[in-house]
Amino acid sequence: MSISGSPTACGRSVTSPAREPSPTSRCTKLPSPSPRSSARRVPAATTTRSPRVTFTDPEIGAAGLTEKQARDAGLTVRTGHTDLASSSRGYIHKAGNDGFIKVVEDADRGVLVGATSAGPTGGEVMGALAVAIRGEVPVATLRHTIWAYLTFHRAIETALADLS
Repeated sequence: MSISGSPTACGRSVTSPAREPSPTSRCTKLPSPSPRSSARRVPAATTTRSPRVTFTDPEIGAAGLTEKQARDAGLTVRTGHTDLASSSRGYIHKAGNDGFIKVVEDADRGVLVGATSAGPTGGEVMGALAVAIRGEVPVATLRHTIWAYLTFHRAIETALADLS
């Protein structure tokens, strides 16, 4: 397999030796560690911190650590989950609205360290979550964010409210 385009460009498709496109895309430029990262608690920048999307139906996007990876790293983990079909956008989307958003928080620092989104716009929703993870935006700040109404992004608010 190879990455088409510039080796540091984000969003390039992974291709097979026969140059057949894969439905998976991820950022191929490794981010530098955030200046606020706690080196003793959070793993160094790896491809796991890079946002990634699999273009299936539904789309599946992820960024940061999974719940298991966060626990294995010794973090105090809280998770939040929401069903997209029960969101305001899911209601008006009707058929094909199945999906979810899951967020993983480092409870000691009060920041997201991972997220997964599956649904009609699973990849697009990951953009906001990837910025929150990379920028170590406090969950308290995210909970007071005004999300655009009638978008699947608004379901992030519900996932954050479910952190337990």
